[in-house]
Amino acid sequence: MKITNKLLTPIILAFAVVGCSTTSSYQPLPPVKVITETVEMEVYSPPLPKEISLADVDWKVITDTPCKPATGKKNIGNGKWYYTTERFDYEDYTKEDGSSARRVKRDEAGNRIELPALLDENDNVIESCGNLQQKIAEIELLLDGDFVIFAITPDGYERMAANLQEIKRYINQQKEIIYYYREATKPKGSKGWLEENEERQENEKEAVEFANEQQENPQTIPQPETSGFNLKKLFGGGE
Repeated sequence: MKITNKLLTPIILAFAVVGCSTTSSYQPLPPVKVITETVEMEVYSPPLPKEISLADVDWKVITDTPCKPATGKKNIGNGKWYYTTERFDYEDYTKEDGSSARRVKRDEAGNRIELPALLDENDNVIESCGNLQQKIAEIELLLDGDFVIFAITPDGYERMAANLQEIKRYINQQKEIIYYYREATKPKGSKGWLEENEERQENEKEAVEFANEQQENPQTIPQPETSGFNLKKLFGGGE
């Protein structure tokens, strides 16, 4: 019987596959080796922002105290002045240590000298109420212009102070977060990562032991049955 090349080639390949499957034996894999190496993280830590620099605020408090007789005028410059309501006359003197101070003038009998009240053109006593006139003169001198003020109520001042404290709290919490990440990501060297590496190595060791146990005690692999393949049976026992 003649066998063509086209038919013979797949037959030989099938025979080779079956023969390999019947003669091959299980070969255990080599043991797994795990090498742990400490690698230092290099994370960029940006510099902290510049500290906040706040300017001082000069508050002008205007009062509405009961009116008092005006007893004098105080010139503060550039034609700006305001009435004073001091009851007694004062004088400046030098202390024994060389510093200057202010005290009430006294007469020969040791009594305090009272200041006379100022009178207007109609001989009426001039009164000064609160410190509004004084603050107007001071602000006009400071601004070198017209008087202007921005008023705020006590409740508004409390809310403004609370807002500033809230901003301060937010900045402090943000700064703590920044410090945390700077500490967590800054270079620490091999000793700094010791605890973390020990935990990682312990986990890897358990994984390696489990893999080695699987290699030493492999599961029974079902062996293929002996094939009854025979070319003579395939081709009818003859050519």
